[in-house]
Amino acid sequence: MVQYSDFDRVIEARNHFKNKANLKSLMAGILLFLFTVTSFGQTKSLSKEQMIQDMDVLFSTIEEVHPDMYAVYPKEQLNKDIERVKSQLEPSGDILYFYKQVAPLVVKLGDGHTDVYPPYYRPDIMETVTFFPFNVKVTYPDKEILVQEDYTQTIPIGAQITSINNRQKNDIVQEMMNYASGEKDFYRVYKVESLFVLLMPILYRDNVFDIEYVFNQKKHSVQVNGISFKEISEKLSQQNNPMSRNKYTFRTLPDKNIGIIEFNQFNDMNRFKVFLDSTFHVLQKGNIENLIIDLRKNGGGNSGLGDELFQYVSHVPFHQFGKMIVKYSDIQKQHDKMFFNVKYTNPNGIEIQNENPKLIELRENNLRYTGNVFVLISHRTFSSATDFAWAFQYFKMGTVVGEETGGLVVSFGNLLRQNLPNSGILYSISNKKFYSYGTTDDNLHGVIPDYHIEAEKALDFTIDLITNK
Repeated sequence: MVQYSDFDRVIEARNHFKNKANLKSLMAGILLFLFTVTSFGQTKSLSKEQMIQDMDVLFSTIEEVHPDMYAVYPKEQLNKDIERVKSQLEPSGDILYFYKQVAPLVVKLGDGHTDVYPPYYRPDIMETVTFFPFNVKVTYPDKEILVQEDYTQTIPIGAQITSINNRQKNDIVQEMMNYASGEKDFYRVYKVESLFVLLMPILYRDNVFDIEYVFNQKKHSVQVNGISFKEISEKLSQQNNPMSRNKYTFRTLPDKNIGIIEFNQFNDMNRFKVFLDSTFHVLQKGNIENLIIDLRKNGGGNSGLGDELFQYVSHVPFHQFGKMIVKYSDIQKQHDKMFFNVKYTNPNGIEIQNENPKLIELRENNLRYTGNVFVLISHRTFSSATDFAWAFQYFKMGTVVGEETGGLVVSFGNLLRQNLPNSGILYSISNKKFYSYGTTDDNLHGVIPDYHIEAEKALDFTIDLITNK
């Protein structure tokens, strides 16, 4: 079973674009995206009629594919909102203008897997856009904007931006949340962080930035020029390539008798099996009694990797999913045939599957771990990473530390990707509703940790928990 995270534009672009919330990976995702999406013409402007046609295609397709499109936002209200936006459209507009009008409508659906993506795939757009030259962190719930990386060498790392071109930081974050799909506000704030550089030129079209910030309790102001995509690309090429970021790594703290798996992506099953075999050999040979599995940056992917890891850390039969609601449609069938070579004979419509799934039995495994296991989660933990954390906790495999996950334990997923006919804008749609094992529709929450700890402090807390027990 596969449940994809919300930035699943293309398999690799999704994970780099979403899971690594910094400017490097955002641009790396765009770079890969440029070489993978369908090629469209160089039309710089869309007529009102073309924009309306794209909106009609978008929402009729979502309605055909999604198993419960109006679960969060009523159909009557959404239709009113759509008609209002249509009536207010300019006679013509570029693709960024159209994205600005339509994306907030999709966000209203409250499904982190159903989304419209910023259209930075066209050379005519990329060459004319000026980007905000700072990678930032956005905090929750206070919505602070903190500098994490500076391409202008003007603002110190860690500085708190209070305004940009006389726009207050709270107002900027709140407006950007209209473009961040998700079920929980804290997850949407994280999405704002990952989209910040891309949304700035769409929302404001600024070329120069008058920035006020606070550093060491002192107020400062500075004016900086925006940066082009070419300039950002050149700077990235001079640094470590974010596209090589490891999906999963393992290290030990021998003096503390701890092993740490940093699990960033549920991706590449064959490689993961090799990784697990070598990792658990080291754990066994070194008699390492404590294992930490870090999912704080994991946005999901192929849930099958979670099943494989459970074969090493679980001592009871398990299952990640209970009931699943599937919506079959012609669009979904064509999509899966094209991308996955899967053919369905199921009739179109809603189908309920796996209402009483049989638990997955443990296979023979000489490397099965017998020590203490801890899982770290955060507001960024999403999709298949959420499902893994829930099953880990539900079947009492160990201790969960961190923040409530951004993904819910009952959620939509398994997305399809489509391009709109006139703008070419890429969007995704869920066609399944997943129930983590043992959940019902009453479980409208993420995984709740056993120890509630701020994500950045969760690893140190867990190490202290182990060493001081």
